[in-house]
Amino acid sequence: MKTPPYKFVLIASVFFLADFILENVNHKFALNDFKVYYGAAGAITTSSQLYNIAFSLGSGYYKYSPFIALLFYPLSLLPYPVACIVYFIIVSCITVFTFNLILAILQTHFSVYEVKTPALILSISFVCLITHIVREVDLGNINMILLCLLSLCIYYLGKAKMLHAGILLGLVIITKPFFVLLFIPLLIYRTYKTAFTAATTLLLASVTPVLLLGFNHTVDLNRQWFNAMLNHSDSFPSPNTIEAISRYYAGVPELKILQYLIILVLIAAYITLAILNYRRLSTPEARKSNLVFEWFLIIAIMPSILKTDTEHFLFTLPLIMFLIIFLFQKRNIIYSSFFTLSIIMYAGNISDLIGMNLSHKMYNAGLLGIANLLLSIFACLVYYKKYRNNLKSFTVGIVP
Repeated sequence: MKTPPYKFVLIASVFFLADFILENVNHKFALNDFKVYYGAAGAITTSSQLYNIAFSLGSGYYKYSPFIALLFYPLSLLPYPVACIVYFIIVSCITVFTFNLILAILQTHFSVYEVKTPALILSISFVCLITHIVREVDLGNINMILLCLLSLCIYYLGKAKMLHAGILLGLVIITKPFFVLLFIPLLIYRTYKTAFTAATTLLLASVTPVLLLGFNHTVDLNRQWFNAMLNHSDSFPSPNTIEAISRYYAGVPELKILQYLIILVLIAAYITLAILNYRRLSTPEARKSNLVFEWFLIIAIMPSILKTDTEHFLFTLPLIMFLIIFLFQKRNIIYSSFFTLSIIMYAGNISDLIGMNLSHKMYNAGLLGIANLLLSIFACLVYYKKYRNNLKSFTVGIVP
């Protein structure tokens, strides 16, 4: 890994410090999502109730695996205010690291155009995600940590470190099981060792609580976890999915099965196109670049097909950075205008600036979900029309 551009590190550090100070001055430094993880860690280690109990305000119910609760146990030993500060610093540092890591991956795999101003690219990308980053760190969520692990996973795949990649993917899936969809590109691109390692890691993480809690209690907790995930998916109101957008704008009837049909259609379309692309690409380097793009694309699409909160749209960061690099080189007014409009819908819902009334209208209209789809489609068009046919030869590994 190269050293992060110091200008970007400075800008991001000043931002996080200012956010920390403002939240404390306004007495809003609560990290309500982290409070759930903190409370769950204390509950599981004292054999208290873990699921169906509110640890925080709003949707403050724990909906992750027992294993994840155990990972937060070290922080639960600290007084909550101290644990909040430590976790805030951890997420802030991981955010800066993840931005740099993604840029390094993109520079190597899509280096048709040289990135001459990495600090500027990173800073603009940071601004494009500023709304979601603020919400992420102020709530104390784990989405940026997951994006970091997923980026490291594709990094290690490029370095041919299949075991490292598999372990990281397994940890992500035990946290958010819907990422099991990433097994599809692994199998298509024949990275079987990584897929096997991820499955093994997932199994080991599922049974690890047995060492502390016993077999029967662990089985019962995993059953409760499964039910908690189903209940969260059914009850969570998300106007940003493809299914919700189709209902809002096209008057499509509300059918529970529609979401699953959309997912199945997209999976079938992806598998078909990915297999065709794999066969057309003649070199390992080109296939590797294709895998990287498809990996980031699948991650970005997740919140558009699954009911979840808005912080999950942080997963679109790699595609946004990819497009910014492209726009810096092309300097096309039409492309830039389309990207700017998409970003306004993607990150422009700032209630303090536009007012609560307009903010609610933007949210209910699913503009964030629409923007995510537009950015994903734009990235696909850029990659398949502008990049793939002109990719240079690469050395083995993602980061030079």
